[in-house]
Amino acid sequence: MMDEEEVILKKKRRKKRRRRILIRFVTCVILILALIGLITVISLIVYGVSRLVNRFSQGGSQASVVETVDPAPVSDIDIPNVTIDDPVVVSSDSPSSGDQHLTINLQMLTKNPYSRPGRPLNSVNAVVIHYTASPGGTAAQNREYFEDLRIHKTTKASSHFIVGLEGEVVQCIPTREIAYASNQRNDDTVAIECCHKDESGKFNSATLDSMKKLTAWLLVRYGLSANDETIIRHYDVSGKLCPKYFVEHEDEWKKFKDSVADYIEKNKEALKAEDYLIFKQ
Repeated sequence: MMDEEEVILKKKRRKKRRRRILIRFVTCVILILALIGLITVISLIVYGVSRLVNRFSQGGSQASVVETVDPAPVSDIDIPNVTIDDPVVVSSDSPSSGDQHLTINLQMLTKNPYSRPGRPLNSVNAVVIHYTASPGGTAAQNREYFEDLRIHKTTKASSHFIVGLEGEVVQCIPTREIAYASNQRNDDTVAIECCHKDESGKFNSATLDSMKKLTAWLLVRYGLSANDETIIRHYDVSGKLCPKYFVEHEDEWKKFKDSVADYIEKNKEALKAEDYLIFKQ
């Protein structure tokens, strides 16, 4: 009888020992996973902070740069015809932009693998609206950010056009070439990068007005009607929160698209005219 009891006790002890070992093993695994998770979070925070520091060290915005770079050589611009692909530069005494005109400041990027690869854009099926994500940054600063990528080589990014806080429009890349802007839609879209004053990403009236006119002109230029397939956000391509205000306020995005359609309806003949866009260097 005693032998049976001892056997039972030994079995119970073995079970307890195995249970303790299992508990310790599971605890160790949980601690290791928690440590890995903590290290990952810290690494992401450090990476994010370093990106922010790098951004602001370049002048307080995504696009500002301290180092002066040489402008794109004239041979890279090629401007023999009156089209937005190869625009004619008009004199400074040409009419100022108004409801029947829009001035485009030609500041083409130097060809390079990081912001102007020079790859042909063979078709245009939509216009993609972006925001700079650099509150207070100007069109000129954002253009210089793109230009400096050929030096810093930190990422690949660019846009065909940048609309500034005062409604100024800078063209960085001819529309016969792709821009590094819209992920998988780089090959069939024209990109418009838009400046904003604060973290909300809301565009002021001057910026919105030029966005509307430029988008309308591009749609007419490429024979596209104004609809949800031809006027899209970066968000609609990749899910990125861009342009932030239009993603967070669907009503404002609809209002913008409606304003483009309305502007085309009222100004279609003017938009077709050769002198609608005034190019300056």
